[in-house]
Amino acid sequence: MKNSFPSVTENWYVSKINFLDEIQNVYNFAPNIVVADCTLRDGEQQPGVVFTKEDKVAIAKKLNKLGVHEIEVGMPSSSHEDALATKDIVALELENTKITALARALKEDIDLVAGLGVRYVSISLPIGDLQREHKLKWTEQRYLDTCLSITEYAKKKGLYVNLSPYDTTRVDLDFLDRVLDQVSKSGFVDRVRLVDTVGAASPAAIKYLVKRMKKASRNLPIEIHVHDDFGLAVSNTIAALEAGADVISSTINGLGERSGNAATEEIVMALKLLYGIDIGINLGLLKETSEFIENLSRVKLQPHKSVVGQNCFSYETGLTIAGIMSEPFTAQPYTPELVGQKLGIVIGKKSGKASIEYKLDELGLTLSDEAVGKVLNRVKEYSVENKKPVSNDELMEIIEQCRTI
Repeated sequence: MKNSFPSVTENWYVSKINFLDEIQNVYNFAPNIVVADCTLRDGEQQPGVVFTKEDKVAIAKKLNKLGVHEIEVGMPSSSHEDALATKDIVALELENTKITALARALKEDIDLVAGLGVRYVSISLPIGDLQREHKLKWTEQRYLDTCLSITEYAKKKGLYVNLSPYDTTRVDLDFLDRVLDQVSKSGFVDRVRLVDTVGAASPAAIKYLVKRMKKASRNLPIEIHVHDDFGLAVSNTIAALEAGADVISSTINGLGERSGNAATEEIVMALKLLYGIDIGINLGLLKETSEFIENLSRVKLQPHKSVVGQNCFSYETGLTIAGIMSEPFTAQPYTPELVGQKLGIVIGKKSGKASIEYKLDELGLTLSDEAVGKVLNRVKEYSVENKKPVSNDELMEIIEQCRTI
């Protein structure tokens, strides 16, 4: 079916090829894609990141304002602090989002989650061959029996049950089929999480696995949770969605263990502008939310980070800036304001006349063409000498110097 989403508007200019019928016809997107942000759980598992109870409550409020559909607040059994944070977040009665919590396949974990007022539980039990044989040291039958008994226990507690057989991409597929067949027959599981625990699968493998899991589980909703060990977390998440996955498990800024998780902000922007799928996230709050998480996590983003990085819409090259002055979309696929960012012109070695004129206008100054040329030459020299761009204060000094020559 033809997608009527416009590839060109006043706010973006993306490739029309994205919306050709022969491209669109290969997709099998779920009708209502859900974002289950796990910044508070897997994001905090990044080494060195510590969120206090107050931090978690503040982040939950930010994510609710952003419009995420679910917030995985953590594993209450991991610490008293996390249990208190979970209780306080539940008490907020956030209007836009459901609260979920992670539990081990233990009755006491399930009891704790239910006792804190959480109605959605993700039960974590590793299914990958290495995990099951070396960490759990369980037989296949014991694993299956545990899945059935613990999900029945959680369901009888009145919980929405999301089974998370993690390390899903490194399991014997016949055994995975058997588990999914049995848990779907039991009626105790509401959703299954596909977890690429060490980011070891390709986009094609993820697509295949989503389709296979859908079939084996009699079309239970599939949640996709992947790691970025090969830089493919966002691509793998999108691939899963193309194949029919229903739920995105991601984190703001891609926080997470080792190389991190799929970045919430990158996924929602790709869905919106490259696929024409609006899942209800307030795009204008992406930068604000990212900065908030960056400050609380104390994990500094690389300047060129997509969507929310400080250099996303910053330019130094003279030819590029000349193009932007004429038509902004010559150098960017969407406006910075769409995600709460601003245009930035950097003055330095790669600057051209248009860059200097832009800065002069910004500073309310006018110079002759000859003076602009002198300033440009000195800017380039200064940038090379100091191996850095020229700040506004330094530019003012250069202008004064050139005026007196």
